[in-house]
Amino acid sequence: MQYVIGIDGGGSRSRLVAINTNKEIIAHCEGGTTNITAETYHGVYTNMQQLLADFCATAPVSLEGCKSLYIGSAGASTGDNANLLTNIFRDLGIQGKIKVTNDAELALLTATGEEPGIIIISGTGSVGYAIDKAGTTHRAGGWGHIIDDGGSGYRIGMDAIKAALMETDGRGPKTILTGMVTQFFDLASPVQILGYIYSNEFHKSKIAKLSVLVEEAANLGDGVAAAIEAQAASDLIALAHSLMHRAQLFEHNIVLSGSIILRSKNIRPMFEAAIAKAFPNTSIKEMNESAELGAAYIALKLISD
Repeated sequence: MQYVIGIDGGGSRSRLVAINTNKEIIAHCEGGTTNITAETYHGVYTNMQQLLADFCATAPVSLEGCKSLYIGSAGASTGDNANLLTNIFRDLGIQGKIKVTNDAELALLTATGEEPGIIIISGTGSVGYAIDKAGTTHRAGGWGHIIDDGGSGYRIGMDAIKAALMETDGRGPKTILTGMVTQFFDLASPVQILGYIYSNEFHKSKIAKLSVLVEEAANLGDGVAAAIEAQAASDLIALAHSLMHRAQLFEHNIVLSGSIILRSKNIRPMFEAAIAKAFPNTSIKEMNESAELGAAYIALKLISD
């Protein structure tokens, strides 16, 4: 059987879908992160090895039948990561065409059908992308967790840890986040969290899970937690403003994607209210098609290119 593979590779997990030449889905499975910036090469290799093994067991098909693979991965735009991902899939047995882009651009192409529009992604990481009326793409943010990722689950989690440390050494206000964060890591003191952060066991995705605790604390009336969420909303609003002006798209859709912006009962309303006030002719919607399926449709086009 001939088929193509589409993969949406995020900072925490990856989703794969395979379709045949009639656009019928033959398998759908999930695996670990594809982000070489946040994970080791060996870790990503192992994740993809398991993902493809699960796929072959689910279908079942052989990898020799894959005519093309299109992947949008977090971290793909950094350094030589796109080539590294290509090499991983070659080593694992994909013989057809392979194209690698970043996950934000994939999500935008999926959401807009390659028409003008903007996407704001806020999950483990954060980034914004736009396609203007001339077909030019514009990017804002997403420069990695060390210097950026404002409005992401990771940044919210790190802000919670910082707040706990600030209270511990007397430089910050009291916050119930201190006890929540300490309990989350099963430690006696927030200071001990540094042992995890600077260890080889560190993972962005685990830090991002703290965002749930921040929302819980904010809903309980904790001012520090509320301020962290307000900052996250402000960071995402800034992404949207930047792209609206650079792409000159004041009457087009802003598509939202990612667990933070989609699920937060506090951050999303702040974001939507600010956009409605600044750009009243703009509409906000969620992605109505999975990015991995969008990747598979693009992979089909690669066959004829």
